[in-house]
Amino acid sequence: MVQSYQNRMTESNTGNQIPTVKEKRSGKLVKGIVVGAVVGGAVAMLDKNTRKKVTNGTSSMKDSTMDMVSKVKENPSGVVNDWQDRIKSASSVLKEAINDAQKLYEKVNGEVIDQVNQVKDDSTDVIATTKEAAEDLKEIGSKVKEAGEEVTSESSETSSVSTSIPSSDSTNVHSTNKPSSIPGQVGS
Repeated sequence: MVQSYQNRMTESNTGNQIPTVKEKRSGKLVKGIVVGAVVGGAVAMLDKNTRKKVTNGTSSMKDSTMDMVSKVKENPSGVVNDWQDRIKSASSVLKEAINDAQKLYEKVNGEVIDQVNQVKDDSTDVIATTKEAAEDLKEIGSKVKEAGEEVTSESSETSSVSTSIPSSDSTNVHSTNKPSSIPGQVGS
């Protein structure tokens, strides 16, 4: 029973469809476009040069159409063959152009991909080298720090050692207790 009611409702709605807001808007839009084109064409025809161009264009189109009609009437199979030849020629030229474009695309695409991969590899190498250099710089910095600490610790040891050595000794002695053969120089 419910199904028969729904069938009756859909049947009655298909015959009496009420236009929706969207349909009303699109109808108004189409009417507006047509009216605008007609008014624009009429305004354009007010110009003398435009009228001459339209007249000349229309007459040349009429002449070419009449020539085509007369050729078709005289030799319909010749016109058909002529058009077939033109289409085949255009088709072969178009196929060649497509093949050339495809070859060019493949060539450029291959070269670009190779260059992109090369840049990627080069940048990876540069990053790796930079990381290695940073690690080397850290090692050098720690060695310099260690050397600085040794120098400062040796100088404090030297001052304590030099105060314990009597000054009556006439030979120059370094804090490592190695005599120097050069006068005025301590240690060797």
